[in-house]
Amino acid sequence: MRTHRFAFQYAIDALCKAGAWLAAICLFVLALVVFYEVFIRYTTGHSSSWIKEFSVYLMMAVGFLAAAYALQLNSHFAITFFVDRLSPTNRRRMQISTHLVGFCYALIFVVKGVDMVSFVYAIGDTSTGLLQTPLWLPASLVPISGVLLCLQFLNLCIDSFTQEHM
Repeated sequence: MRTHRFAFQYAIDALCKAGAWLAAICLFVLALVVFYEVFIRYTTGHSSSWIKEFSVYLMMAVGFLAAAYALQLNSHFAITFFVDRLSPTNRRRMQISTHLVGFCYALIFVVKGVDMVSFVYAIGDTSTGLLQTPLWLPASLVPISGVLLCLQFLNLCIDSFTQEHM
């Protein structure tokens, strides 16, 4: 099975890969922060109050920023028991259908995420922790992730439509 790819599809893949690299950097920083917390707690018996809040933001970034790349690599959780038993034509139709449903779901992420970020920004909401983080910053991960997922689902739809059977 061959697939013709358009130039903008490679750009979408690059964006999703960039999101994965940012997620990897966040995961590395998260590991350093947790190591720092364990070291400080072990050596001084005290803990840093900013670590928990910062760790949560980093973990959110890892999940949200890596989702589209995981989709690109087809490494999301999937139950294919029934789909594997379909004919190639029906399997392709099922793929297109599920990619379109995924696109719509991700589009809701974008729309509702932008609404949430706008609302949180408008009221000036901040975290109650030591960092007093403006909550629109971590909330912006939702629409960013949604855009990346929309683009990747679009990519998968195009790949499914342009698939040539050998």
